[in-house]
Amino acid sequence: MNWRATMILGVMFVGWTCVASLLWSCGPRIEYRVRPGFTTKSDIPDEVVLEDGTIIRYLELTEYLARQNGEQRKAREAAGQVDADGSNGGGGGFISWEEHDDGTVRMQAERSEQIVTLTMRAFREERYAELWDQLVSKGVRQRAADEGEPRIGPDRARERFVEWCAKRRTDVMTLLNRMSFAFSSNAVIYDRLAPGLTRMRLAPQITGDFKFRSVEVFSEHTPEGQRIYLGGIR
Repeated sequence: MNWRATMILGVMFVGWTCVASLLWSCGPRIEYRVRPGFTTKSDIPDEVVLEDGTIIRYLELTEYLARQNGEQRKAREAAGQVDADGSNGGGGGFISWEEHDDGTVRMQAERSEQIVTLTMRAFREERYAELWDQLVSKGVRQRAADEGEPRIGPDRARERFVEWCAKRRTDVMTLLNRMSFAFSSNAVIYDRLAPGLTRMRLAPQITGDFKFRSVEVFSEHTPEGQRIYLGGIR
C-alpha cells in the first residue's frame, strides 16, 4: 500500500471515529411519558426501549408535570424570557398545573397533549368545577348556558357538567389513560376539524371497551399567549 492510500484510510478512520464519538456522547433519545392510571410497574415497566433505540420512561402524573414545568422554565431562561428565579416580568415560567395554599388550582395548556394530562388529573382528583371554569372552551360553556327555553344559565350549565363528569368518571378516565399511553407509540390521530379546532382520537388498531374514543380541543389566542382548551370528549 502506497503512502497516498495509507493517508486516505487514516483520514477515513479518524472521521468515523469522530462520528462514533459524537453519537456516543449524544446517547439515545429519551422521552418522558405519564404512567397510565390503573397500571402498575408489572404492567408497564419504568423504562421501555423502542425498536429505533428511543427510551420511553414512565413517570407518575405529579412527577411528569413537575419535570415538564422545569423544562419549560429552563427553555425560557435560555431564551432570556425569565430570570433564573422566575421573577422576570412578574410571571415566571409557564406552569400547567399550579396548586395554591388554599387548595385551589390554576390549570392552563399550551399544547393539545397537555389537555389530556390535565383533564386526567382533574378527573382523578374530582376537580370537575375547576376543570369547567378554567380548561373548557368559553364557546362550549356559552352554548351549554344557552340551552333550554328559558335558557338554563351558566350556573346550571356548570352543575350539569359536574354531574356528567361524576357519572362518566370511569369511562372518561379509561379513554384518557389509554390516550396518554398512545402518545408514546404514535397511536393518536390528529384531525383538523376547523380553524383552531382539533380532534385527537385513538387509532383504529387500539381495541378495548371504550365508551369514548376522542378528545376535541380549541386553540385560542389570549393576552398571555396561545392557549389550548377542552372542546369535548366523545
